[in-house]
Amino acid sequence: MKILILIKSMLHGGAERQAVVDACALHKRGHKVTIAYHKEGPLSALLDKGIELYRIKYKNIFAASCRLTWKLMRDKYDTVFAHMFWAEKAAAVPAALTGHKLILVEHGLGLWRKWYHILVMKFAAALAHRVLCVCEATRGVRLQREKLRPGKLQVIYNSFQIAGEPGIEIVPDQARDYFTIGFVGRFAEIKRIGTFVEIAKRLKKRIKAFKIILVGDGEENERIKEEIKRNALDEYFLLTGFALSPSRYYRSFDIFVLPSKREAFPIVLLEAGAWGIPCLAFDVGGNSEIIRDGKTGFILPDYYIGQMVERIMMLYEKPAKRKEMGIAAEKFVKERFSIEKRLLSLEKLIKEI
Repeated sequence: MKILILIKSMLHGGAERQAVVDACALHKRGHKVTIAYHKEGPLSALLDKGIELYRIKYKNIFAASCRLTWKLMRDKYDTVFAHMFWAEKAAAVPAALTGHKLILVEHGLGLWRKWYHILVMKFAAALAHRVLCVCEATRGVRLQREKLRPGKLQVIYNSFQIAGEPGIEIVPDQARDYFTIGFVGRFAEIKRIGTFVEIAKRLKKRIKAFKIILVGDGEENERIKEEIKRNALDEYFLLTGFALSPSRYYRSFDIFVLPSKREAFPIVLLEAGAWGIPCLAFDVGGNSEIIRDGKTGFILPDYYIGQMVERIMMLYEKPAKRKEMGIAAEKFVKERFSIEKRLLSLEKLIKEI
């Protein structure tokens, strides 16, 4: 089958990474895949050879839709996947005009959307053959806020792909004498990176040696560096910067912490779980669909930092429990959210619509 995947950018982000994972997996299955996008970015380097890249340069959404219409008229596709709101807006009319099957892929909760965004979403959904939600939390918001028809909504969970790298240890396992807390993601306000400063302030009174490893970059980068310095916590932090393939850092983590105030279905929790790492996150969005509380990690009431610290201490003091949770996390994630399962579901959906 010929498949076109539309995404706004090839920059780092969960939706963008999922689009790349889908493209590579579908290509490996023998499908002819094209990724259409607007903004250049480093994720292009992760695509398999043979996947076509088509850049849509535009000044406004109307111009983008016109260019996409021309592309669809010239190169007929069996299915078009439009990931996130920009792509959904750009693809709805062109796909309808050219007779293409259109699947909208909703990655987020969309709580930022105003009434006019909701109208656009309802219009795009009316033209689409299916609205694909990456978790039950996302589906719930589409039903409640946008009143989309239940029959048009379908949940196919996000998945992950661990690069075939040997992994990088910050120091060799046998020499490491500190406890490591990991994070991978955008340094954005929504991720509440500053939470790690508060965690470090509390842990330094109770743990002899620990390290918080933050993998990523973004607009909050300088602010978090200033907070770390102002609180004299430099010795407890390692900021690696952006990593095109962050999987190589996971082997250095004892636990993974995601303090975001909003999430839909974060791929980083899947990746951490697949590496056998217990995860801790607040009860927002679809986090509780990934973490089995008390078995593969912990789900905490939103922004109860004190409880978060106590759970971290428990995992620090009980390495056997930490290992048990890690094994359970790996088993759960690989069985429930494998790329093979997602791929089979996508192929089945394409044939059904």
